[in-house]
Amino acid sequence: MNKNVPLFNLKEQHDSLKNEINSAALEALNSMKWLLGPKTQEFEQNFAKALNAKYCITCSSGASAIQIALMAAGIGKGDEVITTPFTFVATTTSISLTGADFVFADIDPKTYELDSEDVKRKITSKTKAIVPVHLYGYPANMPEIMKIAKEHNLKVIEDCAQSHLALCENKYTGTWGDAGAFSFYPSKNLGGCGDGGAIITNNEKIAQACQSIRHSGRSVGKAYEYDREGSTLRMDEIQAAILDVKLKHLATWTENRQKVAALYRKHLANIPQITLPPEAPKGWSQCYYVFTIRVKDRDALSAYLKEHGIGNAVYYPVPLYKQPCYKHLNCKTEDYPNTESAAKEVLSIPMFPELKEEDVIYVAQTIKEFYK
Repeated sequence: MNKNVPLFNLKEQHDSLKNEINSAALEALNSMKWLLGPKTQEFEQNFAKALNAKYCITCSSGASAIQIALMAAGIGKGDEVITTPFTFVATTTSISLTGADFVFADIDPKTYELDSEDVKRKITSKTKAIVPVHLYGYPANMPEIMKIAKEHNLKVIEDCAQSHLALCENKYTGTWGDAGAFSFYPSKNLGGCGDGGAIITNNEKIAQACQSIRHSGRSVGKAYEYDREGSTLRMDEIQAAILDVKLKHLATWTENRQKVAALYRKHLANIPQITLPPEAPKGWSQCYYVFTIRVKDRDALSAYLKEHGIGNAVYYPVPLYKQPCYKHLNCKTEDYPNTESAAKEVLSIPMFPELKEEDVIYVAQTIKEFYK
């Protein structure tokens, strides 16, 4: 008999905190301070503290966090920003919204993160920044990326939409570069009840610029004076209140995801047709936004799992250089062989903190049955 094992289970987590979430949301609602109020300030302080960072600036989404951080770092028209084509489209649209142009570098075939060697090859006189994406919750090679950035005087804005509390050499993702951009979309490891995002930085100048940009470019502390052009990209007080409730549980949820990942590794071991996610080296840790395996017959396995009630998804089946909105770039697929292969073979299977061992075993047994 088939079990129902969803890819994500937001309801179980929400229900466990429903009373606390409802109370915090109602308090924010009744405060009549619905934007940039005390709940927002409290969450910003707590999220910065959780990442050992100096500043947190909340905003409307993970996408706007990337855009704001780039603008605050001085990136704009005529600049080039190197990033990955193996990511959600918000990474590149956020770059475009600053007026800059993005340039793709290929990915590492094992980690799916930016290939540092290809990044070096893509640097030109117009290159002003790098946007690494910590895909699937596995940290990009930040020591190498920062070394490249220092050599070429480049800004680094980390896309941390999928990497809450992931560590690289015992340092949280988002705190290596000039700034880190986080998403609080509901399915994220720290997800709100709607859209939301934040920029993390240790740079006071960038922090002040981010505060201004998200608030129409307003001068700090002045009602109708504007230092720059910004936009309305704030996060509302109710989302901040909800996120602050959930933030208290993030470390435990992260540990639970890592335990689920360890169970998958145990029960999926010795299946030659499967490549498991890379294990992080000492001093690194991944937060497992998703658990992504790699198989040659991906589409057939995906269909088989769905037939047996097991949720799964492909992140991402179409590289960005193949998207209709980017046809004008005339990118050559042969320039991105690792991205091409990954897009045809990756498959994400159920992963959430409350996933039970019996469900992990069922998923693993079903995969084994497929290969029999």
